[in-house]
Amino acid sequence: MKGRSCAWVRETYRTRFGIESSYRQMNQARGRTSSRRPELRLMYMGLALLLRNEWVWLHFEVLSSPRRGGRSIRPERLRLRAMLHWLLQVIEETYGTISETTTERPLCSELLN
Repeated sequence: MKGRSCAWVRETYRTRFGIESSYRQMNQARGRTSSRRPELRLMYMGLALLLRNEWVWLHFEVLSSPRRGGRSIRPERLRLRAMLHWLLQVIEETYGTISETTTERPLCSELLN
């Protein structure tokens, strides 16, 4: 095999880095579960992909700055993790949070008394 050009190596690495960054960001948004149900795990993966794509769209259409030769993307304007926290706050304000639940068995602290 012949040696590759510097430009080829640069472009190949750039492409690979983009793929790895996408997976890392998608995993930030993926729901955690211990379920073995493939349909539930696939749904969580789909939602994570959807949230990441919405984040990319927001940056391109809303948060980018127009400039000659294309748009200037500035990810510091809204980080993915910040968007996810904001969405969580909106969901909690809209639907509330669960702070208590009933159990079938007494709590450990009740057993000690």
